[in-house]
Amino acid sequence: MSNLVCLFACNMQAQTTDFGAIVGAGYSGKIVKGFGYSVEGEVKTWGNFTKFNRLKVSAGLGYSFWERRFKVSADFDYILKNRETYMENRYRVSGGLTYSEKIRNFKLSLRAKYQASFYDESRAYHKYNPKTYIRSRFEITYSFFSKPLKLYASTEIFVRLYKPDARFIDEVRSVVGVNYRINKNNSMDFYLRSDNEVQVKNPANIFYVGVGYNFK
Repeated sequence: MSNLVCLFACNMQAQTTDFGAIVGAGYSGKIVKGFGYSVEGEVKTWGNFTKFNRLKVSAGLGYSFWERRFKVSADFDYILKNRETYMENRYRVSGGLTYSEKIRNFKLSLRAKYQASFYDESRAYHKYNPKTYIRSRFEITYSFFSKPLKLYASTEIFVRLYKPDARFIDEVRSVVGVNYRINKNNSMDFYLRSDNEVQVKNPANIFYVGVGYNFK
């Protein structure tokens, strides 16, 4: 019994908690019917809002079909990551499939995404490069008919693939937020996000306040 108590206490002490902010902006457009593109930028802080975490610039293509229930997407991200003593370049490619269904004011969507992150090793060696994941996200959105507001919540799990002997869920991401439509082409997002590592040594729990501007 004492060993179990000690193990539980040690695991609790090993966890870390932090707070940060995310500020982003994105533009989306249509190429032809069904095909679209997007460009996004994002800055993230941590260290109780005081330290620069990373800059991310993204570009993506998407194709919607079957009355826009299905969407196939492909994305490329450039990431400038703060490694405390230096800045590290990272490059990420991903491909996903999303299924959505509308039920009155609600919209339910399920997305599966494959992701591979490549690390610049000019300053540091990475044992695993690239790092690959399968990400699965469930999201529910509620739209008000008479108001320019949408409420949304999502949960996403990250399944690690890059370690052949340790392929399991190592992170859970949860988001709750509101989207406010300014006009036909402009909107803003305000949200809370938590990134929680699981089944790893010294898991980190980071909580973010986020704001995003969207235009098309």
